[in-house]
Amino acid sequence: MKKWEEELDDLRVKRRDQILEAARTTFLEKDMALVTMVDIGAAAGVSRVTLYKYFNSIHEIVFEIQIKIMNEISVYFEVGGDAGKNGAEKLTQLIYGWFQLYHDKPEHLRFIALFDHFYRNAFPSEDLRKRYRHSMESRGEKLKSVIEEGIRDGSIHPTFDPIILDSMIQNTVISMMSRMATRGHLIQKQWGIDPENILAYLLQFISQFIRVNPDPTVFKLP
Repeated sequence: MKKWEEELDDLRVKRRDQILEAARTTFLEKDMALVTMVDIGAAAGVSRVTLYKYFNSIHEIVFEIQIKIMNEISVYFEVGGDAGKNGAEKLTQLIYGWFQLYHDKPEHLRFIALFDHFYRNAFPSEDLRKRYRHSMESRGEKLKSVIEEGIRDGSIHPTFDPIILDSMIQNTVISMMSRMATRGHLIQKQWGIDPENILAYLLQFISQFIRVNPDPTVFKLP
């Protein structure tokens, strides 16, 4: 490839990333249902014609951002899973590592909440559904492997299906973190409860729920 072609490719990648970042910011500011392609083009500083050269629809932009976010936060689901002497202890260390995600990426969690609400009834197309599923399947399986280890070593209930338990934990924790990132400040103002304490109780509950020998005395606030 010639140098000018490489420079052109780099420019296209940068322009694409610029559009996605502008769109992400706009969605968080205005809500997905209110954003148009015109809004995104204006925020990114590109014409509508240029915008459609990169993306065919606003749904394509939303899914591209969601997939990017899910790939970025997946690293948090891989941290700390090697600590502990059995599967249950490793799972506990793994899910407690997700607290860092809540602190580091609250806007990512807010976007996930918007995405789930906007597409609460159906996917906009079969192509985007397949693309999204493929991106989820390509993520790491650290949590499921730790669950399977715990079932083998007797620290996690053998009646659990590792795939279902993995999905339950991830969906439950991401949903709660997304809600706290979105409305936690209002919950604290209305009820005087720190959203971090709500998350702490949830993670402690899950870490004991899966165990053959749970320890209820571990419940404490961060």
